[in-house]
Amino acid sequence: MDMTTILPYVLQAVGGAVGGNILGALTRGGGGVVGRTIIGAIGGVAAGYGAEHVAAIGNITHIWSNLAGDNSAKLADVITGAAGGGVLGLVGGLLIRPRN
Repeated sequence: MDMTTILPYVLQAVGGAVGGNILGALTRGGGGVVGRTIIGAIGGVAAGYGAEHVAAIGNITHIWSNLAGDNSAKLADVITGAAGGGVLGLVGGLLIRPRN
């Protein structure tokens, strides 16, 4: 694998980790920082995979694919990852609660 193959997944995972941490923290759950990061990264890569293989998701992500000129593809990967990570971070934050 070369860098052009793996870079979109790395960007989606980073965006997902950020999105998952933000929404997981807002709901005060998600298994702590490590749990929210892992859940968010998985959600980010899953959203990117869905955007490639499901036409309806791909049409939505195509909206933000022309935002930054030459770096549009990289920015679109980060936004897609943040959206997927945010969704799983929200679900994880609501379902995974600390025990007191």
